Amino acid sequence: MLRAVLVFLGLAALGVAGAWLADHPGLVSMQWGGRQIETSIAVAATAVFVLLIVVAGLYRFWRWLATSPMALSNLRAEGRRRKGYESLSSGLVAVAAGDVGQAKKLARRTAQLLDEPSLTLLLSAQAAQLDGDEAAAKAHFQAMRERPDTEFLGLRGLLVQARRAGDQAEALTLARRAFALRPDTPWVGQELFSLEAAAGDWQAAEKTLSHTVKRKLLPADEAGRRQAVVLFAQAQAAADLGESKRALELARKAHVQLPDFSPAAALAGRLHGAAGDMRKARNLLREGWQKSAHPDLLAAWLDIHPAEEAEDRLAAVQKLIAGHEADPESRLALAQAALDAAEYDTAREQLRTLMEQAPSARVARLIADLEETERGDGAAAREWLRQAAKLPADATWVCQGCGRQNGDWASHCPDCGSFDAFTWRQPAGAGAVLPYTPAPAEAETGPVAEVEILPPDVEPPAADPR
Repeated sequence: MLRAVLVFLGLAALGVAGAWLADHPGLVSMQWGGRQIETSIAVAATAVFVLLIVVAGLYRFWRWLATSPMALSNLRAEGRRRKGYESLSSGLVAVAAGDVGQAKKLARRTAQLLDEPSLTLLLSAQAAQLDGDEAAAKAHFQAMRERPDTEFLGLRGLLVQARRAGDQAEALTLARRAFALRPDTPWVGQELFSLEAAAGDWQAAEKTLSHTVKRKLLPADEAGRRQAVVLFAQAQAAADLGESKRALELARKAHVQLPDFSPAAALAGRLHGAAGDMRKARNLLREGWQKSAHPDLLAAWLDIHPAEEAEDRLAAVQKLIAGHEADPESRLALAQAALDAAEYDTAREQLRTLMEQAPSARVARLIADLEETERGDGAAAREWLRQAAKLPADATWVCQGCGRQNGDWASHCPDCGSFDAFTWRQPAGAGAVLPYTPAPAEAETGPVAEVEILPPDVEPPAADPR
């Protein structure tokens, strides 16, 4: 639109100039080379205008001759750059598709066409990894690391290689350098925290985690749990070194941060008891049992209530589970203590309820002990032990990453190395379904709910001879 207006104004100006010259005729006289030249103003103006056009054309022609080599060079460079980016895109697609030969071919072509080391080195490294040539990939990543603009990418590639090779020390060094370059990149903080925790450097891990939490790079609930686990791991390490006071302080902080985390509550209770503060120990363990009944808490409770007599241990268990007797873990604890104290009626009552409500291999083993101890019935005890294999397995610490079962909680899985992966649950697929189970010394005839734990003065029914 603007160009059309300017053209219109230019034509209007020429029209006005022509009209003015027509209204004001005149004569131009010039002597050049012994000749007298005379012409009108209009012709002279037209000649000047044509001369200007010719001069402008000659100037543009001269400019074109002077700049054409550079323009041709730029045109060729632009063509190479376009082909290089096309080759790079195709190479990345080949890597994603797993086409090793095409990826390597396009990586070489990209390096020839494109003067972009950050991109060409990355493609070459990925092609080498796809081909299984880790040495070549490492060389490419190392070259990237030495360039300021690609150092971070090189570090990440080398870090992945170190992880795969199991070189934790090298991986930790690389992660720390990457964290120094870009501390606010989420994966960097998490990777560094994981490596520091795996190395047992809990103070460094806590510092890295604090930065991550401060920058809000983790969800609040996950950050809180990680902080509690780090505190508890430090408490365990301090307890192992005999630093009881520091261990207690850290265990208490972990328990406050994560109240339903039974290992922290159990450790804090033991340390309070060892320090002679029995009131705090009892209160803490009772509260922990009310929130999440767990065998660790029972073991800690019995540790602070040492008793040589089984009757005293039974009384201690009854104090722990008071107000929470209906919980399956409470019933199990009471049944075991009652069995040890020869309180067979109490044990039988709890086990009968458990077989009806929450049958498990542990319950069946206790029934076998009851049959053997109270009645001396080895055949019935063996039958219950056989039933234990068909019942749901005992709850234990199970790694969510690889399924490893552990008797004690651990910060890292010994098999897969996952951090804070252990949860307390029944292992999957172990005796999860039990359609029928026999009564002691009988054939397999009746569902679990119909199994009867007989009192000592009643003989079991004889087997049907048919």
